[in-house]
Amino acid sequence: MSIFPYQIGGIVNLYNRISKINPATIVEKENEEPQDVVNISSEARKKQILEKARNEVMERIKHSG
Repeated sequence: MSIFPYQIGGIVNLYNRISKINPATIVEKENEEPQDVVNISSEARKKQILEKARNEVMERIKHSG
């Protein structure tokens, strides 16, 4: 197995970046809750709104009748 100079340079650069990171920062990031992000299309959003409105109307009809 051969090791090329550019690979050594890459390892040295990685080591320099990691050595500059404060260990407390890494621990804080591990303790944070990951955020869930959901993106839906405008068409799906319209369908969702119509379904919600339909359900609300049906509930009002059930309770008023």
